[in-house]
Amino acid sequence: MIQLLKNKPIIINTDLDGIISGLILSKYLNCRIVGFSNSAEKIWLEEPLAHDYKKACFVDMYVANPDTMTIDQHIVSVNAEHHNILIQNQNKINPNLLNKRCFLPNQSYYMKYPFGTIHFIIALLEEVGIKLTDLNLYNTIQNLSFIDLILRSDDAMNTTVNSNYMINASEWWNWLEEKSNHGSITSELKTYLSNITAQYAVLKKNEIAFILQNHPFNCNTPDGGIHNVLDESQLKQSVKHYIRFIADVAGIELFDINKNFKAYLGSAKRTSLTEKQQNELTISNTIDGQEVFSYAFVRSSNRDNNFSYTLKNKDNI
Repeated sequence: MIQLLKNKPIIINTDLDGIISGLILSKYLNCRIVGFSNSAEKIWLEEPLAHDYKKACFVDMYVANPDTMTIDQHIVSVNAEHHNILIQNQNKINPNLLNKRCFLPNQSYYMKYPFGTIHFIIALLEEVGIKLTDLNLYNTIQNLSFIDLILRSDDAMNTTVNSNYMINASEWWNWLEEKSNHGSITSELKTYLSNITAQYAVLKKNEIAFILQNHPFNCNTPDGGIHNVLDESQLKQSVKHYIRFIADVAGIELFDINKNFKAYLGSAKRTSLTEKQQNELTISNTIDGQEVFSYAFVRSSNRDNNFSYTLKNKDNI
């Protein structure tokens, strides 16, 4: 399944999960980063790629169009019926599809995949026999090791050792290890987590947030998210510094960040779907007749605004 991404252009998120995923995919599958997204209403595409984004794979962002390739970790199935439709599409690579988890019933949602796309990608690469043994998980810069950055992605470290979801996290680490055929990197991530304390997890989370959200990186969120990456058509210098820093800690050759990009804007919305809207989404990837660009169920059904989605704007994304 992961081999489908080989030599593929990819669009990655700006947070740690997205940047590290892009570095790993460029190193081991020769993927070419052609754009970025903010996981919501903005994507920035390499020119002259422009509207050719459908030929790329979106990493860590689920795009509803069945012909667009995505690898992500969000809850995207309304229910078992919807899951049975999505699992047949080889363009949609998602742990909650491979190990069935749906929005409904709530008990299924409560057991959803709790980590980042990067942890899933590593397991899939190891599953097909790609050796990642040249990764130096303990390479350290500014007191930050690569393994801690990987495990900060989508708060995997804290979820595993210092949360209300530790049982679910343990079950998913077992699943990832089995999926990876007990690959060396996946197994080392699991072992490392078994040997750290909750206090260490909190300390590292705070350290990473401080580094990323202050000069010279100035990220908008504690996990490296950036609301606007461009200064005219080039990446901001702070964004370039940030991506270089992650590549240096990872010890992976940096992809080309000196390209011209163009911004595209959709309309990001949050709501709770009615049963009628759930059926419409399942059948046609639309909400009230409007084409949905991307979406995810981000809370259980007994909480308000549990559905996050982005609508396409005319003459834009």
